[in-house]
Amino acid sequence: MFNAVTVEAAFHLAHAIKQQLGSQLEAQNLGIATMHVRVLKVIGKLDACTAIDIAGIFKRDKAQITRLVNQLIDQGLVQKEPNPGDKRSQILTLTSAGRALQERLRAISDDMEEQMTRGVDAADLNTFMKVAQKITRNLTGQ
Repeated sequence: MFNAVTVEAAFHLAHAIKQQLGSQLEAQNLGIATMHVRVLKVIGKLDACTAIDIAGIFKRDKAQITRLVNQLIDQGLVQKEPNPGDKRSQILTLTSAGRALQERLRAISDDMEEQMTRGVDAADLNTFMKVAQKITRNLTGQ
């Protein structure tokens, strides 16, 4: 049964993860925020990534994503290339510095995952993943 206690638990977990990631980014003095991390991850995963793609994934308006991307470009982590399929948009790719940062972020993520799951039985973790995915599908309609 889904109730306010369940919603509160989900909020607390999401907040704790975001806080921990923010603390790790600050401790590493990386000069980026959690949303930058998410954008870098998407750009690194998609072959032909545009700002519109990122806006759709995160359900944010294009102006917000453009500001984030421009900050990453100013930091030398992302570059724009002409989009051969659509002259109105540009393909976003990671620079070599962006790829190197992504490797550092992967290590931070691995450490966080180890910390989060410490003492959690593998079967419980598997159940958690299934339940979290089901709840996400219920909320997003996917």
